[in-house]
Amino acid sequence: MKGLERQQIILETLSTRSSIEVKELLATIPASPATIRRDLTELETAGKIRKARGRIFSVNGRKLPAFEFRNTMHDEEKKRIGRAAVELINDGDTIILDSGTTIQAMAENLRNFQKLTVITNSISIAYILNGTSVNVFLTGGFLDDMGLVGEDAAQFIEKHPVEKAFISASSTRGTVGLTVISPLQLPIKRQMVTSAKEVYALLDESKFHSMGVSLFADFKDLTGLITSKPITDPDLLKRLEEEHVRVIYAEEEKKPTE
Repeated sequence: MKGLERQQIILETLSTRSSIEVKELLATIPASPATIRRDLTELETAGKIRKARGRIFSVNGRKLPAFEFRNTMHDEEKKRIGRAAVELINDGDTIILDSGTTIQAMAENLRNFQKLTVITNSISIAYILNGTSVNVFLTGGFLDDMGLVGEDAAQFIEKHPVEKAFISASSTRGTVGLTVISPLQLPIKRQMVTSAKEVYALLDESKFHSMGVSLFADFKDLTGLITSKPITDPDLLKRLEEEHVRVIYAEEEKKPTE
């Protein structure tokens, strides 16, 4: 990995939080501690970060919108995608639910299942399903934007293979696959893909027009892709067809005619 790529990962990771411990970066970025510290020095010299007491801070204040704010973005679109995803579930299934606001919208429609088992790293999804008949297993790990991440979380998923996983992403990368902004989420997202017989990505339209840094899944890893509007990129459509990825469009509810 080149220096510019490492530095971009550091900046993108910092964009999701107000500060990051240096030791977190050392544990997640594939480079030696000396190399990463050199990258941090270069970023600080360039005026892009500030270092203090083992942490780094952003100097421009740019951050990914907080979970609560993102939860209001594309709200109706996410609800439609969530309802479409639930159609793929049978009572009695054991499934993985990733953290993310679109997956949360899906979880809202699972309350009436009687024999469903859900494994999740999402604090909000566990709360939504608390008190229902759904069996919920919450991974360990440390908290990052309402989701539990890190090696402990990934190891929990590894020990529990499932029929289906429903995953989120920060964006798509061309015809390659799915990306995430924070490398802290890479281990658990990759393990979710590996641990499921069927993998479905839930993506609102905005995910096709942005670019994340860290690739965690190739399109060939997917069973299906659930979105709200027709995909217009012919190259992407061709790749999905070649990899036999089922594309499901969540249609708008028809208003009753008078």
